[in-house]
Amino acid sequence: MRDVEVEMRMNEKEGDVVAYGTVTVDACIRFPLRIRKYVDKEDGKEKSFVSFPRRKTGDGWEDAVRPEPERREQIINAAWEAVKRDFSKDLNLPEVEEVDVTPLPDPYAGEARARIVGVATVSVCGLTIRGITVKEGEHGLFVNMPQYRTEDGKYKDLVYGTSRRMQQKIARAVLEAYGGVME
Repeated sequence: MRDVEVEMRMNEKEGDVVAYGTVTVDACIRFPLRIRKYVDKEDGKEKSFVSFPRRKTGDGWEDAVRPEPERREQIINAAWEAVKRDFSKDLNLPEVEEVDVTPLPDPYAGEARARIVGVATVSVCGLTIRGITVKEGEHGLFVNMPQYRTEDGKYKDLVYGTSRRMQQKIARAVLEAYGGVME
C-alpha cells in the first residue's frame, strides 16, 4: 500500500465542518479533506463523515477525487487518527514555566491601532521565546507572538502554539505577569 499522510485541525468555528486538513499520497498528490457533521433524519442523531473534494458543475456536484475502495478506507482511517492527535494535544498542555515582562515606559503606537506597552519572554517546552509583545487596543490588552513583516507589509508569527488553547495559555500567562508588574 502506498504512503498516505493526513494532517487535520479541529475547526473552532460554528458550522457543519468539524475538522479540515490535507491528504498527501506518495509525497506527490495533495488534496483537501473535511470531516462534516449532519443530523440523521431517521434517528435524529448527529453523525459525521469524511468529505472528499467536490466541485460544482452545471447539473450539481461531482467528485474531484475518487479513491479506490481500499485507498478510500486508508485515507478515512488516517483522517480520524489525525483528528484524534489534534484533539488530544490540548488535553495535556505544558506549563508556561517562566514569564519575564518588561513594561515600556513610553508606549509606541506608530501607525498601528494598538500601542505596544510591554515586551515579554516566556519559557515553555524547554524553549525560551523572546519578543512577545503586550499591546493595548480599543478592547483592552492583548498579546502578539514574535513577528516579522513581509514584503507586502503583512505581519507573520515566527513562533506560535499549535492550537488555540496553547496560544491562549501563553497569552494568559503573559497578561497575568504584565498585570503583576504594573501593580
